[in-house]
Amino acid sequence: MVRRGLVVLTATVLTLWAGMGFFSHFQRQMIFPGPAGISLQLLKRVADQVGARQLEVHTEDGETLYGWHRDAVRTGPRRVVLYFHGNASSVLGQIELQNLLLSEGWDFVGIHYRGYPGSTGSPSEAGLHRDAMAAWKWVTEELGTEPSRVAIHGRSLGGGVAVPLAVEVHPGALVLESTFTSIVDLAQEHYRFLPMSRLLEDRFMTRDFAKKLSCPLLVAHGGADSIIDVRHGKELARIFHANEYIEVPRIDHNDMLFVGTIAARYLRFLESAIPPQH
Repeated sequence: MVRRGLVVLTATVLTLWAGMGFFSHFQRQMIFPGPAGISLQLLKRVADQVGARQLEVHTEDGETLYGWHRDAVRTGPRRVVLYFHGNASSVLGQIELQNLLLSEGWDFVGIHYRGYPGSTGSPSEAGLHRDAMAAWKWVTEELGTEPSRVAIHGRSLGGGVAVPLAVEVHPGALVLESTFTSIVDLAQEHYRFLPMSRLLEDRFMTRDFAKKLSCPLLVAHGGADSIIDVRHGKELARIFHANEYIEVPRIDHNDMLFVGTIAARYLRFLESAIPPQH
């Protein structure tokens, strides 16, 4: 009986050791997988189809980021939604959302993180924060938009990018869509047998910024999210004292969230935070 127990214990330790080694080696590929099947040629072709201006945004550490600017028809001063996409997405992933924003007079600006299609470098948490600041500077300096007239929108991984930027630059509004309290919390839920708080290099501790955010906040989450459980959205709304929380039943992580009446609530939030000027 003792011998059998030792065999089980040894097998458990070896499995844990192997799991730790695998995750330590491949964690960045798991956190930043990039979008499948997205080429620069495809991006250029779709940009031409939708009338997007293709951007080259330069970071402070010498990387060049691919991006889009879609210019809305407006009568007053420019309003911009600066969008940060999820870990396996691109600017092609939100065409319908972009069209919705343009129809209501909002410009759309989105960039690809370093290492993603059209962008140089390799992704990391520190690198993505530099990418976010470069995008912000492009919107406010190159495009000349008043900071108070920029809404930052982060989806999934993009929420972990958007929050530290919003705390630093004080935009007119922040939207967090289907995002996490932290990568550490999320990873621990999916890999309960591994000490994730010790293994992770890229931690994205979104919850730690809760007392530092000063702009209006909307948190939205799908009630059936199988990748980032809805409890993350609920907790973010609670600790950040969100101005509005939207939970959509039966919506999974990769489903479109801002459609129908939810899209109307999204637009109302943006309008209330950054009203048009004529």
